[in-house]
Amino acid sequence: MLSAGRLTAARVERRHVGALGVAVVALAAAPFVLTSYPLSLLTLSLAYGLFAFGLDLAWGRAGVISIGHAAFFGVGAYGIAIAAKHDVSLLLAVPVTVVLAMGVALAVGLAGLRQGTSPSTMAVLTLALTLLVDQAARSLLSLTNGSNGLYVGSGGIVGTYYDVAAVVLGTVTVVWVVALRGRFGRRLLAVRVNEVRSQHLGVDPQRVKITAFVLSAAVAAVAGMIAAPVVGLVAPGMAGVVMSTQVLVFLAVGGRGSIAGAFLGAALVTIGQEYLGAAIGSWYLFVVGVVFVLVVRFAPGGLTGLVTARLRRPVEQAAAQGAVIPVPVAEPTGAPHPPPDRARDDGTPALEVRGLVKSFGAMPVIRGIDLTIARGEVVCLIGPNGAGKTTLLNLVAGDLPPTAGQILVDGRDVTHWSPHHRATLGLGRLFQTPSIYPELTPAQNLALAQAEAHQSVRLPAELSRFADVDDVLTTDLSLADQRALELALTIAWGPEIVLLDEPAAGLSHADSTRLAHILRSISRDLGCTLVVVEHDMDIVKQLGDRVVVLAEGRVLVSGDMDSVSSHDEVRAAYIGAV
Repeated sequence: MLSAGRLTAARVERRHVGALGVAVVALAAAPFVLTSYPLSLLTLSLAYGLFAFGLDLAWGRAGVISIGHAAFFGVGAYGIAIAAKHDVSLLLAVPVTVVLAMGVALAVGLAGLRQGTSPSTMAVLTLALTLLVDQAARSLLSLTNGSNGLYVGSGGIVGTYYDVAAVVLGTVTVVWVVALRGRFGRRLLAVRVNEVRSQHLGVDPQRVKITAFVLSAAVAAVAGMIAAPVVGLVAPGMAGVVMSTQVLVFLAVGGRGSIAGAFLGAALVTIGQEYLGAAIGSWYLFVVGVVFVLVVRFAPGGLTGLVTARLRRPVEQAAAQGAVIPVPVAEPTGAPHPPPDRARDDGTPALEVRGLVKSFGAMPVIRGIDLTIARGEVVCLIGPNGAGKTTLLNLVAGDLPPTAGQILVDGRDVTHWSPHHRATLGLGRLFQTPSIYPELTPAQNLALAQAEAHQSVRLPAELSRFADVDDVLTTDLSLADQRALELALTIAWGPEIVLLDEPAAGLSHADSTRLAHILRSISRDLGCTLVVVEHDMDIVKQLGDRVVVLAEGRVLVSGDMDSVSSHDEVRAAYIGAV
């Protein structure tokens, strides 16, 4: 029997296929019901809609801010215009133009999306790019004819319409089939909704964003190519700031993250500009500005977002009525968990830290920690506030760079590896605040993690229950369920080492006890190594094979709970601090 998540995915795919069929029929019939002028506006709207769809791949789906995307649109338009001027075959002009746009986008993406850069960097770089392309179009007179532009002929209103419609349908279909409906599409969604969680599932956010940006540039260039014969005159403005702003309005009005939103926004603004512009003149710009502000303020998801919110209302009502996810009390019968055969006998520790130091400016937080954790061991890190427990986890996970020292996972030095690279070795992470995908249902959350699975794992019943929950958003779950879902995400992905930062924080005693039971069973049945930061001593007693006490950034003592609790220095540093 299919899970709820898979059934939903199948329904969504059927809706997409159905929408494509309706679009083909409607576009084929348009010339038979529209006169010449409305058909010309529809043709231009389709070209602009493809441009907006290209921007949506970067901004709406990957969260890459591009406020100069008209640069790629202009490159496409000028590519066709220059080819027509010099009688160059389209078979040569089209691929050369697309490759040029993709090459420029790759250079910009590598510069603006590298690790550690601010999101505003891409906004500045793309703005500079569109100003550069605009200026080049005005200055390279022999190539572009400057501000006078280049004329591009068309094959007639109906012929041009069908050409544009065919290119639009073909491009959107190829992008959807090749990119959006597959693994890359899931990674786009994961990175946009929760980049940090995605990194710890082994996804490289930088690579995903750069790929999306390059793909968006290619689509924008194709849109510029088909827009050139519709507009007739390719001028510098097609690559300028005004056009870049206009496509942002298309997408904001129609709605990001939706194919329909890109084309709906482009059609409404383009057709409205022609008819309202003729009726109220320059006041039309004021009306567009007001509509844009209203949409951003009251419908940030655009018009398609409003429709989606309406369809999601039953989910919200179910949550408001106290939707409950039942917790199984026993493992269902069937195939057992895989035995803990992941543990090896070669003596290589699961995790080793050597002389680890971390300072924030002149403030040392970790002061030379040495720690070795065996495979399958459960180690609890305790200590007073400020002892460096969370910082140590951040260093091991790759969320912070060390000042000095080494970190080895499975015997490999990962000191300078990124979080997603460490994750590929089987290193999982849970945070103090549950890090999940809040805009999705629990079933969709679990499906994203399983799609990136490090290895196949059968979840215990307490966690696998989320696979069938597709009628409530994760933001509406209780804290206990959110923590359990985060654990399910991490375990479903198949890690060999799991770092947990105060997993019982904020939970009731009953929920904490149940969580400790789940963690212990995961360690026993799946052979996972657990490193747990925890303040609840009852949880520590239930979980820990070994307890490591940190104080002032150093390991104070390591041993079983009884020996640690009786240690004089521990009493002074930890129990006394409480």
